[in-house]
Amino acid sequence: MTSMPGAAPNRNYPALFLALDEVLEALDEGTPDDDALRRSFESSADGFGAEKAVLLAVDRGAPKQLRALASRGLSREEVAACESGLSVPGVSSSCIREAVETRAPLVVQDPQRAPGHVSDVLRMRPCSVLCAPVVDPRTRDVLGVLYVQNEGVREAFGEIDRAWIEVYARALGRVLASRR
Repeated sequence: MTSMPGAAPNRNYPALFLALDEVLEALDEGTPDDDALRRSFESSADGFGAEKAVLLAVDRGAPKQLRALASRGLSREEVAACESGLSVPGVSSSCIREAVETRAPLVVQDPQRAPGHVSDVLRMRPCSVLCAPVVDPRTRDVLGVLYVQNEGVREAFGEIDRAWIEVYARALGRVLASRR
């Protein structure tokens, strides 16, 4: 496989393109269900070589509730903790909150060198995080958040990964908005 200039060494770009294609196909069919989202999520997690990943929906209401649509590398208890807004090994609730509050993708290449907003759960081990809000394209309401974490800084996420997840999150936003 030929690598892209600036590409990370452990990315499976065909899987990432498949993830995006699956979301767009579900939108085109007009009936994006949870299975289509899970398949797309799995392809994106494969594409990033994710050790831990979670796709959380933000349910309407006050206070906003998180609901896991898909996850990888997390136990049921860890998924429940993420839904409650808590950090677990490999998933930082502060990164999720920041992405939701700023409505912008967040990349943490090395938690040891990151600003204070990174939770201690990430500082304890070398890893890289990519987190993006899923936003309704019309209302700009946050409908969800996608979180992906890799082990080690050698496979750290970079600008090309941030750009890809931004496009992918926009497509997910269209899907989640169409389900409301």
